[in-house]
Amino acid sequence: MLMPSPASSPHVIRVGLISDQSIVRAGVRSLLAPYDDRVTVVDIGPESDLGDAQVVLYDVLGLHQGDVKGLETAVKAHPGRVLALSRELQPGLAARALGIGAVASVSLGIDAEELVEVIEAFAAGHLEDGSQADLDNQADRRRQLGRGVNLSPRELEVLGLIVRGRSNEEIAAELYLSINTVKTVIRSVYRKIGVATRSRAVAWAIEHGFATTDVVDE
Repeated sequence: MLMPSPASSPHVIRVGLISDQSIVRAGVRSLLAPYDDRVTVVDIGPESDLGDAQVVLYDVLGLHQGDVKGLETAVKAHPGRVLALSRELQPGLAARALGIGAVASVSLGIDAEELVEVIEAFAAGHLEDGSQADLDNQADRRRQLGRGVNLSPRELEVLGLIVRGRSNEEIAAELYLSINTVKTVIRSVYRKIGVATRSRAVAWAIEHGFATTDVVDE
């Protein structure tokens, strides 16, 4: 358990963590413990009240397990203060987290000193202030979200429906387009993302954060 005394210092950054994996929660606590004069982890867990956390770390594995609302709640409660903890083998999850509202992503494989530096830069606003860190983050964000290939809004819409399993005919009906228009848009998408088949387009889209299921409002 972290000692409470360093958290009382106004210079110590309060870090909240959302993860339903006990090994991740314990690992982050252990990783940051030697830096308790700079950062401290507030109460953590999937249902924890993050309270006055200045930075929120969100384990993107939650998205794989269907926990979209957990991230949406964190983004709403802490706008501009959510960092996605990404998984190298599942890059699409980090992209989805960015699409939902996380400002940047950081790998779970990062070392302790680098993580503390990222948290400090984030808390100080250096990922959104026009600095080099901000520019690097914007470039990474565009790459992860697939924006670097300059898909048009219509192309993004059609690709999103393809990923969710729609046929060309269903896409045409849903978007009020002719079947020939849908085919033309799909050919343009394939060319821009560098694929030749529907299955490869789906794989590319998932890697770049496109949702595979429809979002249902409750």
